Amino acid sequence: MVEASTDGRIAVSRDGAVATVTIDRPAKLNALSKKLWGEVGAAFRDLDRDEALRCVVLRGAGEKAMGPGADIAEFPAVRSNAEQAAEYGALMHGAMGAIGGCRHPVVALIRGLCVGGALELALMCDIRICGAGSRFGIPVNRLGLVMAHAEIAALVGLVGRSVALEILFEGRVFDAAEAKEKGLVNRVVADDKVEEETYVAATRIA
Repeated sequence: MVEASTDGRIAVSRDGAVATVTIDRPAKLNALSKKLWGEVGAAFRDLDRDEALRCVVLRGAGEKAMGPGADIAEFPAVRSNAEQAAEYGALMHGAMGAIGGCRHPVVALIRGLCVGGALELALMCDIRICGAGSRFGIPVNRLGLVMAHAEIAALVGLVGRSVALEILFEGRVFDAAEAKEKGLVNRVVADDKVEEETYVAATRIA
């Protein structure tokens, strides 16, 4: 278990052969700080080495959001020049790579808002199960940001070039039904059944 701090934490728990990685920063809807990006990567690299595991669930704390993505409020302090941007990007892509490269199947449990970096993490999971009230999007165009090739490749690989460009060019936030139609999620269930359905699936896998 990673120690808590005012910046939140990445909590790792385990029930038999199923581990859970929780982005635990509910006060900021689980926004990912630079510190948390690094901790996500470290958590999944540790779990990858655990031969007794059979499945990992990735989720956000609480019911309001998996996450709004990166904590843009800290960008002036941690991402204001090329050197800082490269360091930040390395942590972000390290987290994504650790999820995508994990030897164990990874299931994303999605409730509420799942946009930006949070959606990018979910894209790296093998299966995505969301609540009917979930919302999705990658509004980088509104922030004047760009996505690295590795991030775009994951999106294109999942939904195809045309749909990926629609999501990125428009930058809008859309509902769970549209996410399912686009191929972003595997399953949409009632909001109060997301946790149950996700862990039933994880147990089947394990």
